[in-house]
Amino acid sequence: MFWPAFAIAEQIRINEMFSCFIAHHDKTFEFPGETHNFWECVCVLEGSICVSADERIYNLSAGNIIFHKPMELHKFHVTENRDAYLFIFSFSAQGPLCKYFRDKVFTLSDEQQSMLTQMIQYMDKKLTQLNITVERNREDQYLQPFSKIPTYSQTVLTYLYQFMLSLADDSKIMCVSQSQDSLIFAQAVSYMNSRICDNPSVDEIADYVSLSATGLKRIFKYYTGMGVHKYFLMLKLKAATEMLSGGMPVTEVAQTLGFSSQGYFTNVFKRELGILPSSLY
Repeated sequence: MFWPAFAIAEQIRINEMFSCFIAHHDKTFEFPGETHNFWECVCVLEGSICVSADERIYNLSAGNIIFHKPMELHKFHVTENRDAYLFIFSFSAQGPLCKYFRDKVFTLSDEQQSMLTQMIQYMDKKLTQLNITVERNREDQYLQPFSKIPTYSQTVLTYLYQFMLSLADDSKIMCVSQSQDSLIFAQAVSYMNSRICDNPSVDEIADYVSLSATGLKRIFKYYTGMGVHKYFLMLKLKAATEMLSGGMPVTEVAQTLGFSSQGYFTNVFKRELGILPSSLY
């Protein structure tokens, strides 16, 4: 008897995990901001946080999760005068769903929150079996059993796949913050990206958004933890990464983005991102 084969339409494949942990931050905590070449997800379990993701600003509370795409500049601080508990995991991945998750924040259903709870309970159970102390804020908290239990990593990924496929199948997407400061921030970042090959001054950027330089610096400090110049530099390095990954020579990238020399560009790139530009070829 002939049995027809039905191909599996794989939507996402997680290749590596870099972190998986529960973070506890007090009501005064401010994460200084970062960028990296892999995905990171932050789910609020308790409390609330204000998150910047490139030019977008979100106010997240319990049951919200944000997906930070690779090379996205992101930062958060705790809000509403109470501690926050976050479930954070980061990974590299391939597949059509990667495009879907870009620039999105979700409000989880009860079923989706239950999926994450079951995953955390499984991981806590395995840590207990291995006599591994649960350490909040340790980034490899739930990755430690990967090398100790043969089935552990795939089981964790199975939970993640079920959760992420559920989001793609049925999800409620949050809108960005509409506060005046967040809209000014988005406008300023958009202008900076349009001038990425130049070097506009803080006054020029402030004039564009009809704000004083002092006011602009305040907004950037609040949402990104960086000064305007530093944030613009990180935007340039993000653009540089895309150009280098596309095969553009280092010399041409440095010149295109307005760096004074290839040597200076290489030094800045290594200092801020921890790798040499040539490593992206």
